[in-house]
Order: sequence, then C-alpha cells, then structure tokens
Amino acid sequence: MKIPEQMPQWMLDKWQGIADLLAETLSIPAALIMRAANQEMEVFITSNSENNPYQVGDKEDWHGLYCETVIKSKEKLLVANALTDKDWDRNPDIELGMVAYLGYPIFYPNKSPFGTICILDNKENHFSVLHEKILLQFKQVIELDLALVTSFEFQSSEMIQTIKEQQDKLKKQNKALQIAKEKAEEGSRLKSAFLQNISHEIRTPLNAVVGFSELLTMPDLTDEKRDYFASIIQKNSDQLLSIISDILTISAIETDQQKVNIEDTCLDSLLQDLEDIYRQKYDGKGIELIKKIPESLRGRKIKTDKTKVNQIITNLLNNAFKFTDNGSIEFGVELKNDVCEFFVKDSGIGIPENMQDEIFNRFTQTNETISDLYGGVGLGLSISKAFVELLGGEIWLKSEVGRGTNFYFTLPNQ
Repeated sequence: MKIPEQMPQWMLDKWQGIADLLAETLSIPAALIMRAANQEMEVFITSNSENNPYQVGDKEDWHGLYCETVIKSKEKLLVANALTDKDWDRNPDIELGMVAYLGYPIFYPNKSPFGTICILDNKENHFSVLHEKILLQFKQVIELDLALVTSFEFQSSEMIQTIKEQQDKLKKQNKALQIAKEKAEEGSRLKSAFLQNISHEIRTPLNAVVGFSELLTMPDLTDEKRDYFASIIQKNSDQLLSIISDILTISAIETDQQKVNIEDTCLDSLLQDLEDIYRQKYDGKGIELIKKIPESLRGRKIKTDKTKVNQIITNLLNNAFKFTDNGSIEFGVELKNDVCEFFVKDSGIGIPENMQDEIFNRFTQTNETISDLYGGVGLGLSISKAFVELLGGEIWLKSEVGRGTNFYFTLPNQ
C-alpha cells in the first residue's frame, strides 16, 4: 500500500473542522489528530481552541504517552485524571496541564497505524458515552479518508462520489452536533429561568408569612383581623410547603431515589377521596367537578403505588383548576385494552400546539407570561410523568387553545 507523502488540502481542511468541532461542542481545551512515525508521536491536526497547548508539528518520543499506549494496544484509552492514577501520574502531558484523556487509534486500510484521534481536558473528566460515540464516528470518517487517498483508484468517479457522500455525511453530523449544543444551551437557559422563578415563588409566600406574623403581635388587634391574618399565614405556608415538596420530589427523581410501594389500591375510593377534597377546596368557584368511573370498575382494586397515583391525579387536577376560570373539570378512569386509563379534562385556556411536546419537561411552563400570571414553578407535570413511567404507564395530552386540555395516563391493570 502506497502512503502519500502529503495529504490533500480538502482532507486537511476537513480534519481541522473535525478537531475544531469536537473542542467547541464538547467544551474541552484540546482535540487532536496525532500521527505516529519512527517511535514518535507528532501533532498532525490541533483544534483552534482556547487554552490548547499543542501546536502542529510538536513531537514527542515514545515514553509513556497517552497516544503511544493507544497505538500499541490498538484500543480506546480513557484516563479521567492522570494526577490520581498511579499508571499515569508521570505522563508527559501533565506538564502541559492535560490530565484527562480519551483517544482512539486510527488505522490505514491495511490495519497499520496512522495515529490517534483524541480529546484532552485540563481538569478531571470521566467523559460520557456520548463523548465516546462522537469520537468513534469521527475516527471512522478519518479512516475512510485514509482509504480514499491510499487507493489506486482515488481519481475514479466512484471515489469522487464517495468523497462527496462523506462530506455530506459530515455536514449532517455537524448539524446534528450543533442542534445538540443548542438544546444543551436551551436547557441551561431554562434552568436559569427556573431558578429565578423559584426564588420569586418562594420569597412571595415567605414574605407574607413573616409580614403577617409580625402583624399578629400588634396590640389591640380585633378578633376579625387576627383570624384574617392567620388565614393568610396558613394559605401562604401551604403554598410554601407545596413548592418545597415539589423541589424535593424532583431532586429524588433526578438522583433515582424514588421508591415504589406496591399495594392493593381501590380505584373508586381513590377517586372519591380526591373528589371530596376538591369539592371542599374549590366550592363556590363556579366550576363543575365531575367524577366518572364505570360500574365495572367500582370496588376494583389494582396493585400499584397508591400515594404516587394520588399525587399524579392531584397534580393534574391542580393544573386544571389553575387554568380554568369557568366551565367544568372531569376526572376518572376507564378500562381500555386491559389497562386502566385515567383522565383529567378541563375547559380552561388550553396549551398551544407548539408547546405540547415540551409541557412535561422539567423547568418548563407553557410560557413565561403564563408563569407570571398564574404563578408556579413548572414541576407538577414533570413529576407526574416521572411517576407514571415509574409505575409502568404512559402519559399524554390533547389540547386546543381556548377550549381546554385533556390529560390521560395509563397504569397496568393487575
């Protein structure tokens, strides 16, 4: 196999784009394509990224290099922190501040080594499965390029077409990575907005509790005012407790600490208890509350986590009452295709179609204006979705702006 002395410019430009994209998308200081020759490792391509200490043409003899090990083993190497790893705490790259490494070998078509593709970080980094997949994809692109430039038929129309296809493939990969980056940035923005919102939501009832508690100490306070102030304190204390409870629940969900307690659960009793609570809570609001359960399910028990099912329906009912000023709210359960299908239907403001896919995401409300008008931290539906999936079911919605929203979720009928 003839190895070209110089690589074509189109390929160098392409590889440079790969290195730059890796560094930017994965937020690491250095992405390299290294070439092995004469017991040396040479920096062949280096990312144009901040805090990257490597320059094209830099060479090191083989004496304990990360890339040397990858070449010799012909396998992936991941070093999360060389400083705390006795096998790597004398690695030469430590002098450059690079303590974390992930790299794959690059081979010519005859399986002889060309070098490596790798990413390095100046802090401890365990690198995710996604990091590995992305790096492996670009390794395959580079190896295909090497196959092209070493082929005797490189100038044939078939090979030119292959190059074009690979360039198109790389463009698609670049676009997919850009989209992934934008989603990550959007997630960060939503979390920031969530933290600002939750700070406001906690501070408002807390200020009310503190303020009206001080008013209760006023001398010569009438019984009427005392009762009024006490009711405000109670209302805001309940609101504060609800917010804190949601935050603790979502924290437990994100750390996989939610436990399931399966017990016999009577569907009729569960729904009746909720009906009693909400009739008393919203009496006089002008909204008709309708409970529906077929005769075939009255007295029926299923094995599930009663507390979590109660919380799911409670969250959905709270949501329905929150966004419904008049009309009706229906809730209940039906047996469909041997699964229990629960529902909560309201005649409220509805959810815009472009927001319906996002409504179950954590830290998301339909929009910030609605958050300002109605309050809330946007965790209830996310908690409901997590609980439904934990219990082996599915949750979805149907909605039309101005006409209301129907939420449905299923649980196994067992």
